[in-house]
Formats: sequence, structure tokens, C-alpha cells
Amino acid sequence: MNSGIKLIGFLKPYWRWIVLAPLLMTLEVVMNLMQPRLIQTIVDQGIAHLDLNLIIQTGVLMMALTVIGALGGMSNGIFAEMTVQGFSADLRQFLFRKVQTFSFGNLDELDTGQLITRLTNDVTQVQEAILMFLRMLVRAPLLLIGSLVMAIVTSPQLAFLPLVLMPVELVAVLWVINRATPLYTKVQDRLDKLNEVMQENLAGVRVVKAFVRAQHEEGRFGIANENLTTQSVKAARTVAVMPSFMMMTMNMGIVSVLWFGGIQVTLGNMHIGQIIAFVNYLMTTLFSLMMVSTMVIQLARAEASAKRIQEVIDREPEVQDKAEALRAPASAGSKQGRVAFENV
Repeated sequence: MNSGIKLIGFLKPYWRWIVLAPLLMTLEVVMNLMQPRLIQTIVDQGIAHLDLNLIIQTGVLMMALTVIGALGGMSNGIFAEMTVQGFSADLRQFLFRKVQTFSFGNLDELDTGQLITRLTNDVTQVQEAILMFLRMLVRAPLLLIGSLVMAIVTSPQLAFLPLVLMPVELVAVLWVINRATPLYTKVQDRLDKLNEVMQENLAGVRVVKAFVRAQHEEGRFGIANENLTTQSVKAARTVAVMPSFMMMTMNMGIVSVLWFGGIQVTLGNMHIGQIIAFVNYLMTTLFSLMMVSTMVIQLARAEASAKRIQEVIDREPEVQDKAEALRAPASAGSKQGRVAFENV
């Protein structure tokens, strides 16, 4: 992630929003973690004892916590979006100014198609990763740890279930990350080739038509398009395994809770409200782990784009003034050289 770290400097002007966004997300997470315990209270105390007042009071409290959490989540989204939009605008502006300094040799190595991709698609990939980072950096770990702790507190008898299921999901996440990262790097390279063919064709469309080379250019574009499609499908197929596997693991966890929890209820060791709360916490634990995996995959994809952006930033113009070169004094403005045709 060295390339990504180098780009962090573009976030410095927005540090206030970066600090505020996670705090607001923390508020939403805390409100969400309190909901299952309140549901347990309604079921085990309110409904079991036919206490309508307790049900109403707890329901009103749940609504209030929901509104507070929603406000925190929406505010987090606003500040996170403001941060990434400012970051991407500054980065694109910097890259454009950098390109203006390149000599012809640099532009031969980084052709127009590559530069277009790096200033657009690659910047967008990094932008989306930072947005996800600001949205999930606090939410996913806090939900993961908080829901796991609350699940153990709610029902120690069933605490072994998330401890068994989580390592299985973690192994799957690591497998997908190792497979997906190099694939997304190739996707960006194929996108370079596609943009290169497109840019050359549009810039020289008059020449193409003059020499009746439209069919040849269609063939070039078709090859580049097919290569991009094949690589994108390959990468997407690798990542597509994760949501289905996570959902299968989550459903297996729910079935296990209902099975073992039902036995405990029959024996009188647990209440129905405990099972409901535990199921909620277990789903939150596994879902937050899925969010972590999604975030890591996006970060891996963004790392490939960040490397390509950093190549542009680190590239030095081949033609530069010597260190000892003299600059014309400001007062010599009227004496600067000029070329003119007079009385021709």
C-alpha cells in the first residue's frame, strides 16, 4: 500500500471532515448495537408478562435511537463525500499540471490513452476506496467487535458459533484478496489499451476516413474491447464468490442458532428473546466481516490504480533547465527577444 500512502498528502486540506466522519459513524454503530437488546427486553419482559407500558416505552426508545443513528450515518456520508470529491479534484488538477511539464519522450512512454485512464478511471478507483474507508473504517470493525461481545454477553451458551464461523470467512477473504489484486491490475492495463485505440481513432478520424481504414480500426477496437471484457469477467468472477459464500455462512449460522438455541429453550436455560437478540448479533458479526472483506477488496483494486497514478507523479520531464540556468531579470521585460517580419 505504499502508493496509497503517498497519495494521503492530498487529504490534508480536509482533515477536519476526515476526523468528524468516523465520529458520526461511531454514533450510528452504537445506536445499532443497542437495538437487539431492546428487542430482547420487549419479548422476554414485555410480551411474556403482557406489560404494554414496557413495550411502548421500549419501542419509543428504539425509535429515538434509530433516528439518532440515522442522523449520524447521513452526516457521515455527507462529510465523507465532501472529502473524496475535494481529494479527487485536487489530484486530477495536480496530475494535469504534471502532464503539462512532460517532454515528448515522456509522452511516448505514457501515451494519451494511459494518461486519460489514470486521470479518470484510476482516480475514481482511489476515490471510491477512500469513500469506503471513511464509511466502513469505523463501522465494520466496531460492528464486528461490538456485536461479537454483545452476542457472548447475551448468550454464553451459543458463543462458540461466531468463533467457529468467523475463521472460515476470514480464510475465504484472504483467498479472494490474493487472487483479485493482480487481476484488477491487468484490468486497468487493458483499459489503457482500449482508451489508446479510441483516442487515436478519434484524433485521426479524418485520416482514417481518407484512407478508408474504418474496418481496420474497428478490428483494433474489437480486439482491445474483447481483451478488456475477458479480463474484467475473470476478475469479477473471482470476487463474485465472496458474497454468496458469506451469505451461505450466515444462513448456516442462523440455522445453528435456532437448532442449539431451541434445545436450550426447551431445557429452560434460555428465553426466546435471547435467541432473537443472538441471531441479530450473529448476523451483524458476519455481515460486518463481509463489509471488511468488501473494503479490503476495494482497497486492493485501488492499490493497483494508486501505483499507476504514482508513476505519473514520480515521472520527471526528460528535458529540463540546468540547475545553473539563469533567469531573465523582471526589469528586462522590454528587452526580451522577439521574432518579427517588417516590411515583407
